[in-house]
Amino acid sequence: MILSENEARNLLAKVLSNSKADSASAVLEGSNTYNIRFARNSISTNGFSDGLSVSITSNIGKKSGSVSTNKFDDVSIKAAVKKSEDIAGVSPENKEFMPPLGAQSYALATNFSADTENLTGEQRSDKAAYVIEQSIANNVTSAGYMEDGISFYAIMNTNGLFAYNKSSMAKLSSTVRTNDGTGSGRFEKNYVDVNKIDGKGLADWAISRSKLSVNPGEIKPGRYTVILEHAAAADMLSLCINFMGSRWADEGRSYFSKKGGGTIIGETIADSKLNIYSDPNDPAAPASPFSDSGEPQQKIVWFENGMLKNLHRNRFWAEKTSQPSVPYPSNIIMKGGSKSVEQLIAESDDAILVTRFWYIRTVDPRTMLFTGLTRDGVFEVKNGKIIRPVKNFRFNESPMNIFKNIIELGAAEKAVGSETGDYPIVVPAIKAANFNFSSLSDAI
Repeated sequence: MILSENEARNLLAKVLSNSKADSASAVLEGSNTYNIRFARNSISTNGFSDGLSVSITSNIGKKSGSVSTNKFDDVSIKAAVKKSEDIAGVSPENKEFMPPLGAQSYALATNFSADTENLTGEQRSDKAAYVIEQSIANNVTSAGYMEDGISFYAIMNTNGLFAYNKSSMAKLSSTVRTNDGTGSGRFEKNYVDVNKIDGKGLADWAISRSKLSVNPGEIKPGRYTVILEHAAAADMLSLCINFMGSRWADEGRSYFSKKGGGTIIGETIADSKLNIYSDPNDPAAPASPFSDSGEPQQKIVWFENGMLKNLHRNRFWAEKTSQPSVPYPSNIIMKGGSKSVEQLIAESDDAILVTRFWYIRTVDPRTMLFTGLTRDGVFEVKNGKIIRPVKNFRFNESPMNIFKNIIELGAAEKAVGSETGDYPIVVPAIKAANFNFSSLSDAI
């Protein structure tokens, strides 16, 4: 269920009018979502879901209690607020408690598309239909998912803050397998504006990749120059941002910690081609203009020409260290060049092309070392051409090692990694040296 800004404001005010706590906040969320699922080259399900819920947090001194409910009659609301206060009353004090923010100012949001909101059933099915039709025509098997919808997020507290954002999202993904079971291709894209989903181009690309990856050969694990396509690069970028917490660095337990104390902000720690920033109003990846707690999201530079410029910092740590608060960004954008993946391949004498990663897990937080697998197409490149598909690898690598060893960046585009979900990311394909493939994997 979608409420307008005024409807959300009125309902949140009604909820908080029942509060007897020292301070309280309430978050109201709603959504309308449509989906189509297909498997074995045919539609398997289609559906619609909607929801509306409110979460109430009551604070008594430095003690807090939270309750969520999807019941909005007067009795249920009053009971939920009372329960949150009861929980706060018996909870231990939070030594890092921060009082709710006061009133804030936000940039005008740009993460909503009326075309996505008004997408028809026929338009939705057309996105999936082409994948299925072309899979049948090419004697391969596809499975995938199309989803589109709108949602809103509103927050109000007893200190005068109110924020509201209505957003839209459309996404299409599909895995295409050859019928002999040895080749696989996969794509996943999401956009605020459904018109940006090129279902035909994505399907043709995945089908081609599935055929190209048939009967992979074996290459000895080791360190190689790699070309990471956008999905693989998105995971590396997202993982790096996740670990860029100021507190971890200040406390000496982060890659970004400085020997003897403090952080390495201001030091050049990556190739000069690395430039990363966040901007909720960037048209390539529009995002919410405020954080979940109501902090304004603004344009911020994280890396500039390889120099670390900022780390994200919550309000408690900002106050403790007398530094500005920097909320976790609502999007992340890495600048690229102008070349396509095909051009990067054509200019490579000896490299491994990686389509995407899968099942990435942390090995060592201090050095930002991760392990994971390649999937859905790995290829050997020689003298500017893909010469053969190769078996999947397990890797042990750090995003910062990749960023230090950048050879060239392709054109940046909106991308989805295996671990990034719907988080808005824009990233180039990355050609980098010295990537560590630690062992082989028999997965497709």
